[in-house]
Amino acid sequence: MTTGRLLRLSRIVVASVMLALATLLFTVSEARLALSLQWVARIQIMPLALSASLTTLGVWLLLTLLLGRIYCSTVCPLGGVQDVVSRIPRSRRQWRLRHPYHFAPPNNGLRYTVLATVALCGLLGIAVVTSLLDPYSAFGRVCSEMLLPCVEFMGGKEVVIASAAAFAVAFLTLGAVSVAAWRRGRIVCNTVCPVGSLLGLVSRYSLFHFDIDPDVCTGCRSCERVCKAQCISLTDHVVDGSRCVTCFRCVDACPEGAIRYTTRRKRLSIPMLQRVQTAPGSACSEPVRIDRRKFLMTGMIVAAAPALSLAAKAASGASGTDRPLHPVVPPGRRSMAEFLDKCTGCGLCVAHCPGHVLRPSVNQLGWLHALHPVMNYDKGVCLYDCTRCTELCPTGALTPLTVDEKHIFIIGHARVTPSRCIGCGECVAVCPRGATALVPSPEGMGWVSSVNTDLCIGCGACQNVCPASPCKAIIVDGII
Repeated sequence: MTTGRLLRLSRIVVASVMLALATLLFTVSEARLALSLQWVARIQIMPLALSASLTTLGVWLLLTLLLGRIYCSTVCPLGGVQDVVSRIPRSRRQWRLRHPYHFAPPNNGLRYTVLATVALCGLLGIAVVTSLLDPYSAFGRVCSEMLLPCVEFMGGKEVVIASAAAFAVAFLTLGAVSVAAWRRGRIVCNTVCPVGSLLGLVSRYSLFHFDIDPDVCTGCRSCERVCKAQCISLTDHVVDGSRCVTCFRCVDACPEGAIRYTTRRKRLSIPMLQRVQTAPGSACSEPVRIDRRKFLMTGMIVAAAPALSLAAKAASGASGTDRPLHPVVPPGRRSMAEFLDKCTGCGLCVAHCPGHVLRPSVNQLGWLHALHPVMNYDKGVCLYDCTRCTELCPTGALTPLTVDEKHIFIIGHARVTPSRCIGCGECVAVCPRGATALVPSPEGMGWVSSVNTDLCIGCGACQNVCPASPCKAIIVDGII
């Protein structure tokens, strides 16, 4: 077995294992197994950046500077999905030519515009942009909103898709990424993925890189046809290190051994070309023009963000008394601002919530923070002894809690509307802290529920069992 084939097969094995573990992390129902796999989420680039894990993030940047974009080719789960989809042939000719690609010039304008936009939105607190473009979070939503319901359905459990918007986002993300990978390989990684663009800035100067020996190369274009990053230019005998995802397919495909993964740069044995000075005023000295449409579109998105936030708050404020005054978020947050800034909406807590109460938000937290988890007490309850979401969060948006800490961690307060209460006492029976009680009605007609806010922590058990219709008599309001 040649060195190129050994490197390629080793990379495939590692990438397959990581893809399987990431999928298992989002779909497994056993709590112990999920907690043992949480390291898979904690080594992803975007969660590391948002949790300020500078040591681990520095290790990744150092590995990229040494070996190239091995994160994209081995650890990134969405990259593994693209590799699988890109292997689907489009025609008989593609069967024969082994998935042919061709060199495409880099779209650096789009790459770095997206990267700058994500960085700017992160500074401004517009988390929805980061949530949509982070590859790990996108993969997590696909698993939690599409794959997990299928797994539960086959297991015989009742499945209800509570958030059609989250399902639509996951479906569209998977469809767009799959179509792009089927047609253009790793085009998503090299255009709209902020993680790929960031690592590309570093891998451009990596110690180990792919080098083509022009004295040995016969121009058969075997390497170019299998390069899913479309970064090999045989015209110049150059591999674009900023876009190369280090998959080793080119090394394995070259019949002459002209392309190698090495630290050296090959020089022609007989130099034929020399650098020449470009004459002033020639066509080659013209400045590169910026795409006006892309520039204006990016500016409009950033400028419209505050208006969208105000519209979302206005819509949520006009919802009436049958909805909470403020949404309830999972326990373990230090502050609402830190939670909104660090959460990427990956869906890991949603997928593993045993009470089935967490759902991706739509506009409850504002459009700028869509897909962040919120409580839906009409569908489930925040279990009194459960701390799973705080233990699984990879970004630090939720801090780990012990069971005793969870018992006193306040995420909301229940609020009773006496005119709707029928005095059934269901909320009194299920409250784990004895915060609800039946008191005489103000009108002197029967009994109504009352809440002791000093004891209530907002678990939502009372709202979940309230039989009042069409609107609940007791609703939990979140803590700002």
